[in-house]
Amino acid sequence: MQHNTVRGALRGTTATLAMAAAIAGATSAATAAPLALEPAVETSEPAPVAEEFTSTGSSTISASVNAKVACLFQRTFSAMRLDC
Repeated sequence: MQHNTVRGALRGTTATLAMAAAIAGATSAATAAPLALEPAVETSEPAPVAEEFTSTGSSTISASVNAKVACLFQRTFSAMRLDC
């Protein structure tokens, strides 16, 4: 007796669509024209980034908060024992 489930049907459909996308991507990549490379152009000194010169240090605070949230998220939803 065969047991068909929605999960099994979705898995088969997803695999079929993935295979079709891979085949379509391979054929378009095989027929694509190569990109023409251009030589680099010398530019003047780049302008300084304004965020580096702020007195509040908001970019540093933002980066620290983002890193802390990412670490807590990974520690919560994975088996890794991270020291945040």
